Amino acid sequence: MAKEAVLMSAIDLAAISAAQTRLLAKIGKPIELLDRGTGKRVVVSPADAAHPEAYLPIFLISAETQWLELTGTGFALDVSRTPDSALGYAVRKVRAGSFTVVMLCLIDVTMRLAEMDDALVLNHLIDFWGEAHGRIADVAPTLQGAT
Repeated sequence: MAKEAVLMSAIDLAAISAAQTRLLAKIGKPIELLDRGTGKRVVVSPADAAHPEAYLPIFLISAETQWLELTGTGFALDVSRTPDSALGYAVRKVRAGSFTVVMLCLIDVTMRLAEMDDALVLNHLIDFWGEAHGRIADVAPTLQGAT
């Protein structure tokens, strides 16, 4: 019953977004999105990168994948298609785990991203999302908390 209660309580998405915004700003590297068609990079602000209707979903999916592979449970993310958002997806809720666990996983993903290039290139997270989606899709929905 206690585990069920944890799965039903949502973590404050605004707090996650604010903390991720501060982390991205503190790293001090530019945050960029690479247009693979033209090869040009577009600068993204930390607030936009951590927004639930922009790039926070791919940060969270990448972080969730780590936790899922370590523990067999995810964050029960509520991610839905939203045609007007930056990637066509928005995160609505994080319904499992704790703020601390989610942020530790986000910190790890963000630091790995920072080590890959001279900037935090968000396209790498899109690649992480694709790789993670394949692995997560094989997990039973009860473990994933999929909606």
